[in-house]
Amino acid sequence: MLSLFGCSGTSSNPSEGVFVKWDTEGMYDGPSGPNGVGVASDGSVYVTDIGDDRIQKFTSEGVFISQWGTGGSGDGEFRSPLGVAVASDGSVYVADTSNSRIQKFTSEGVFVTQWGTYGMIDGKFLIPDGVAVASDGTVYITDTGHHRIHQFTSEGVFVRKWGAEGLRSGQFNNPGGRDGIRR
Repeated sequence: MLSLFGCSGTSSNPSEGVFVKWDTEGMYDGPSGPNGVGVASDGSVYVTDIGDDRIQKFTSEGVFISQWGTGGSGDGEFRSPLGVAVASDGSVYVADTSNSRIQKFTSEGVFVTQWGTYGMIDGKFLIPDGVAVASDGTVYITDTGHHRIHQFTSEGVFVRKWGAEGLRSGQFNNPGGRDGIRR
């Protein structure tokens, strides 16, 4: 099931702010394992479907538009896609978690590039599970396994990283970045 929420006055009851809810399980019908949600400036909703290793695109009303991806490690293939974000130019970034990489696509799902591999050094990931894109195109990745945040250009060039495991200021304990939702 996938629900999109919005604010409804000062109510703290999420059911009062439900805009859209759709609930179909299985291949080609809807997300069987929806996890990350990214919303484009035109209202299109992108959902990572971890159950079927794919990305699905919907209208803001929940009408299916398209899908791409399959299980694997090639370009446009996924192993446990978790996070998704949409840049202001329409580029779609996906945290391809079990492949330890980020993939970039057009809004139509055409593969553009990918970066990252499994590892400990700058620009490498252990468990990349969240992705966010700033208005200037800077891409931020939460790496739960390394307890840190990575910063990249929109083309995947490593800029910096910060954080370490711990509970002090500037440290993280498994930062989960899937659209601000913590596991």
